[in-house]
Amino acid sequence: LVFSPYTKYNRSESMNRQNKKERVAALHRANILLAAEKLFSHKGFAATTIDDISRLSEYSRRTIYAYFDSKENILYHIVLKGLLALEKGLAQAVGSNGGFLQQYRAICRAMQRYHMDSPHSFSAVESMETSTLDIDSMPKVVTDIITAGIAVNGILAEWIEEGRRDGVVRQDVKTMPTVYVLWSSISSLLNLARSKGSFIEAELGMTLDEFLEYGFGQVANSILEVRV
Repeated sequence: LVFSPYTKYNRSESMNRQNKKERVAALHRANILLAAEKLFSHKGFAATTIDDISRLSEYSRRTIYAYFDSKENILYHIVLKGLLALEKGLAQAVGSNGGFLQQYRAICRAMQRYHMDSPHSFSAVESMETSTLDIDSMPKVVTDIITAGIAVNGILAEWIEEGRRDGVVRQDVKTMPTVYVLWSSISSLLNLARSKGSFIEAELGMTLDEFLEYGFGQVANSILEVRV
């Protein structure tokens, strides 16, 4: 087998072209998703059409369908994007310096960002019933969503178990049920603050930040060996 002296160069050049092509495609996908998110927030998912997304994103229908095979597929990718950002935020939270409570506050802030920055992802994850999904027939993006959700649960589970090993979390706390309870409790607080914010501030004489800080503390107390 004889190699040309330019083989290495040509292979490198080909890889560079491929990487550039992938970066351009990623940019196009991101622009389409951003336009779709804005429309879903303004008009709702059901009322938004591919033509709407085409006009706002300034991509043709043909280009949009080159990257996403349906409006539902676009929504799935929006859900995945938000969930991956949450996964990254939680990993940073539990890996940060400080003790269990400092990490817990960082986890709450990560979930707040997820709630604010990725509302469609947040809502979809809240309502998704994975037990009814047919894994063999679902699109890859949905399996990616499930994988990301499992990773999120794993991060929280390891954090709870470490807290129990350190004696901060009560020994009778069950790890995975607690992951679901914490997720549900924090999510409910965030939804309450969003839907009843003005009432809470007027009725309780607290800012929303003060209310959430108090609520997060009460959630933490449900698993701590020593209440805060």
